[in-house]
Amino acid sequence: MKRLLLFLPALLLLCGCAVTSTVKHTNAAPGDVSASGKRAVAHLEGMNSGGYLFYYIPLWSGKENRPNRRDYDTFEHHLRPRDMRKMLKLYAKRLGADDVEDIKISTASTGVWTLWIFWKRSIHATGTAVKSKK
Repeated sequence: MKRLLLFLPALLLLCGCAVTSTVKHTNAAPGDVSASGKRAVAHLEGMNSGGYLFYYIPLWSGKENRPNRRDYDTFEHHLRPRDMRKMLKLYAKRLGADDVEDIKISTASTGVWTLWIFWKRSIHATGTAVKSKK
């Protein structure tokens, strides 16, 4: 038991450095459109992850409003679909797009290797940054 108590803080410190939010994009091909028919600017892919105690207690998670900066919040939960939509929309605005459509979100978690004490949870989203026709 004593080893577990020493191992857990070390694990949390090491994993905290890897937890972050990221967004990357691929430029849309000429003529690409979204499902609604708007002109596609780029295809976006975002990911955010966090460390949790007993699956529900957030220890840290990446900041949805500061992706790609290895920045995270402690004791905050930013792994919700609304946070991912916000992250993709902020990134799309930087690319000159008006909105993000065709958003698909999936989640994953793992905790077996730490006897279900410490969990790594992540959320992944894809979408199409679009520009309204004017």
